[in-house]
Amino acid sequence: MVRITFYFKPGCWLCDSAEEMLNGFKEKYQLQIEKVDISAGDDELYELYRFDIPVFEFKDGSALKGRIRKKDFLRKMEENRE
Repeated sequence: MVRITFYFKPGCWLCDSAEEMLNGFKEKYQLQIEKVDISAGDDELYELYRFDIPVFEFKDGSALKGRIRKKDFLRKMEENRE
């Protein structure tokens, strides 16, 4: 199992693409995904991530941001398996 916090904003095409990638690996890695909409009223969260979305944050504190490459994602999956 791998836990990921997915920071996104509706209408972001990069976020949509990142979510498709997550969905493609959901079963293989038993992903537990917490989706966080940065535009849902938390100004601090919006300021923190608005230029970096999409962001995948992992249990070990590391993150992938922006244009997330499949090979980087797969490496992080292996590093964060429980």
